[in-house]
Amino acid sequence: MIYDFTVKDMSDLLYDDLSKIQDIKESDTETILTMPTTESIFPCRVLHTPLETVNMTDNARPIRKTFQVTIECWSDTQRFCMEMADNTDKVLQKRNFIKANPNEIGFDAITKKYRIINTYEVRWNALTNSFQFIR
Repeated sequence: MIYDFTVKDMSDLLYDDLSKIQDIKESDTETILTMPTTESIFPCRVLHTPLETVNMTDNARPIRKTFQVTIECWSDTQRFCMEMADNTDKVLQKRNFIKANPNEIGFDAITKKYRIINTYEVRWNALTNSFQFIR
């Protein structure tokens, strides 16, 4: 059997996983799908739309895909951004994601908050309906 897994499926899965992270004890950190504004609740994570690449097909049906997703961690301090990024890494590693493109921490003049942007990748196998390590 060949399973199907879409960009929306990936986004929903990651949203659920990231929404459960408690960077502050007994309080889930908000995960949003759009850029934060001055009205947003901080700290927060921004989940960008995952990018999908078909690596292998069988009669034009994808049987192996690579998904790449960018996640931003926003907070009042640089140190808390780093802690949030570490917590994100731990959650995504459970699904075999690897960090593909770490970035420096930046300061947003509009929100007056710090943010760190990281990109993660994973392969999805349609035959086993599972995520695989990228080697």
